[in-house]
Amino acid sequence: MALNIGCCWKGLLLLSFLLICVNGQTSGPYFMVMFPAVIKSGSEAKLCASLLKPNESLVMNIHLVHGVQSTLLLQEKAEEEFHRCFNFKAPLVKAESVQTMKVELQGETFRTTEERKVMFKPYHPLTFIQTDKPIYTPGQTGEL
Repeated sequence: MALNIGCCWKGLLLLSFLLICVNGQTSGPYFMVMFPAVIKSGSEAKLCASLLKPNESLVMNIHLVHGVQSTLLLQEKAEEEFHRCFNFKAPLVKAESVQTMKVELQGETFRTTEERKVMFKPYHPLTFIQTDKPIYTPGQTGEL
């Protein structure tokens, strides 16, 4: 029984230490970037970026990276919190393409980079025509 109590105290002490470490880091900065996981080729896609608790002047760059090609989608300089959404034109692809959203946040003493995947799917429009009869003979016209 003494072993179980000692083990529980060690677990509670470790949990308390972890909570203090997590809650003690409130200095920031924190950021969040939201975008769809799958985007249709050539469409208008929406991207939202938030910055919380900046402790210095920061620059947030968001790039869309495909191979060696990098396209800057957003560059935001901020000294205070912000939340912004904007539309961007999705690249045209002929086949499914997995690309990378790269977020860089940089200040004088702070620098971090995060990367996440996004899939671009080609857009294949279809036309469906429905007539009043399944078969027409030459010279017949259809009704609208």
